[in-house]
Amino acid sequence: MDETKETQNTINEKDIPAVEIPKPKYQWWQEGIVAGIIILLLTVAIFFVVRLLPILQSEETLVKLTYSQDKYIQFDSGFGSWSLLLGGVVTILYFVLFYFIRPSGVKPEFGPKYKWLIAYIILALFGYLAYLVIAVLLSGWGISLALSSGVATFLVGVYDYLIYKSYMEQRTMSNALFWEIFRFAIVGLVAAIFDFATCFIFQFLIFGGSTALYVTGIATGMGFIIGVTINYLMSTYMVYKAAKSNFSKSAKGIITFLVLSAIGLGIGVGIQYVLYDWLYIAVGVSFLTYPVDFVIRTLVVMVYNYITRKLFIYR
Repeated sequence: MDETKETQNTINEKDIPAVEIPKPKYQWWQEGIVAGIIILLLTVAIFFVVRLLPILQSEETLVKLTYSQDKYIQFDSGFGSWSLLLGGVVTILYFVLFYFIRPSGVKPEFGPKYKWLIAYIILALFGYLAYLVIAVLLSGWGISLALSSGVATFLVGVYDYLIYKSYMEQRTMSNALFWEIFRFAIVGLVAAIFDFATCFIFQFLIFGGSTALYVTGIATGMGFIIGVTINYLMSTYMVYKAAKSNFSKSAKGIITFLVLSAIGLGIGVGIQYVLYDWLYIAVGVSFLTYPVDFVIRTLVVMVYNYITRKLFIYR
């Protein structure tokens, strides 16, 4: 009976569809130079477009956004609107440039029924949202609109090229440590976005920025529920898709995932309480604002998640 279960939980290597990962035609440093030139050229282009076009510099209604207790940023709503357009243009241009120039020399593939292209588009949308957030936040912190747009374009370019290689060049099927960690980081990023948005809504909109311990617990808990659901689905079907065991899809595997995630939640709540409620609010450590605390909490829990899932679930 145990042997039968073991057989069901293990995929025979013959059952795994063979996917030949295309080999780059150029050395990694040659590919890096070409990709870097593409990213830098588009960065400079967006910088000067924003700097030279008066319509992007017009002052409209200032929007105030609270991001921590008694902390807020103000940004121009007109620039925010134009960033929506520029972010879309940048995202499309990057794909077109990478597709036709091909820094690695590898012919891109869309996959059966365009599933790799669809996956790329979905992740590229997160890059588009990241462009908007980065540009708006930097401008709200007093950095010029042109430089804010340039920095956002550069960072999104690096992200877009990595997801381009992941899907258009089938690096999602690579067992190389770099690509596995990168896939895990992407999953963590996507889950963290939903986690942060949920925490923010509960902490600052529903409870009005209350620092009560139960508020921190509820906000972090709701973020955990949303984040862990997304994390499980993407970890199982994206990060560790080359794992030989089906344990993660079994009832026991799901329970193990939830237990390990709950421990991660406890670590996150503890870090959030110590850094935000105690050090920032009570002690007055000014730089430990809510976003800073969230980033620290997310990084610590992300490392914990990667190690524990690799050891106990996705073997």
